[in-house]
Amino acid sequence: MLSPALLLQTLHELAPGGEPVALTRLAKRLDERVSVLLRELTLLSDASMGGVPGPGLVQLACDDAGRWTVRLLA
Repeated sequence: MLSPALLLQTLHELAPGGEPVALTRLAKRLDERVSVLLRELTLLSDASMGGVPGPGLVQLACDDAGRWTVRLLA
């Protein structure tokens, strides 16, 4: 399991201005699978889990071609 602090720090390093970062790029940087990052980042987004919204620290998006990006909001 990746630490949330490491994910947020790496996102900030890759895009200090809050630009979207491709999940494939983040996965390569962290040497982790995209599916693992999706699970971890979903917990940091505003998605509701069991009726409780997350902290809203990141925003996940998927384009029409199926490419995932993540943007640091906080």
